[in-house]
Amino acid sequence: MAEIINHIPGYENGTVWYLEGMDEVNALLLIAQMSQEVLNDYNTNVAVFSLTSRGSAIQELVNNHSDVAKLYTVNQKNPNLQVILRKAQGMVNRKFVRVIFIEGLPDQDAVGKRWLEQLAKSTNTSIVVVEVHEEDTNL
Repeated sequence: MAEIINHIPGYENGTVWYLEGMDEVNALLLIAQMSQEVLNDYNTNVAVFSLTSRGSAIQELVNNHSDVAKLYTVNQKNPNLQVILRKAQGMVNRKFVRVIFIEGLPDQDAVGKRWLEQLAKSTNTSIVVVEVHEEDTNL
């Protein structure tokens, strides 16, 4: 039987990571790679909230070999951070998600960052926010 690990190196519980300056393709590949590592190496459930409606693309890129871990993707239409946090907390409580990726979230002010930190600490999870920037075609 596969062992579920709660303390994942690089994804410490209660932390929020911000990855900035990515275009859409690199963001998708990075999320897929990081999700696949958590799923396969640590048998831990992962949630991906995509505000750019690319959840199915991420699902296709991830090759999950774990018998117990699942990847949950949500194409989030409402960019309101409070809505995302409520959904994320529900997934943590009902589906035992321990790593949450949020892709395409606009820059947050100090209050939004504090809400993310509070969710990570209160649910004992790790949150990775991947900010996607459109490529400038006017060069």
